[in-house]
Amino acid sequence: MALFRSDSTDDMAKTRALPVSASSNPAEQHNIIGASTTVEGTLRSSGNVNISGTVEGNVEVEGRTMVMAGGVVDGEVVSTSAEIAGTVRGQVKVKERLVMKSSAVVEGDIRTGKLVVEDGATFNGQCQMGASAGASASSDRKPERGGAAVVGAVGKGADAA
Repeated sequence: MALFRSDSTDDMAKTRALPVSASSNPAEQHNIIGASTTVEGTLRSSGNVNISGTVEGNVEVEGRTMVMAGGVVDGEVVSTSAEIAGTVRGQVKVKERLVMKSSAVVEGDIRTGKLVVEDGATFNGQCQMGASAGASASSDRKPERGGAAVVGAVGKGADAA
């Protein structure tokens, strides 16, 4: 039975003594706010965050932020990249790329390097895009002149708005 069991208990003790550490790669860290969860206050993460519930406060993520359909953020979102399918009531500052899915509702200003807006997404606020906007997305500067202002829905029914 030496194939299945070691005769030495020292090997087993060594295996148990190894520390379990969190991944040092932020891209491998996933934080989930479930649909029935409400977080009050500032949510900070160096990994990715998936929000299906409600955050009443700011979200500061050094990875990717995903606000799922039905998810709500009542506060500012600051992230390296983001995808919004739910509702954000506050400023959205994304360093690289922001994707607004068709079910997205953003009520606040956007500052991002790149913006993708799907047909049906709703955005009420001002938008600043480009390299300078993305580079300053995590700062508290006011948007510079020349940003576009958008009010109403994009896509379906936009002509009626």
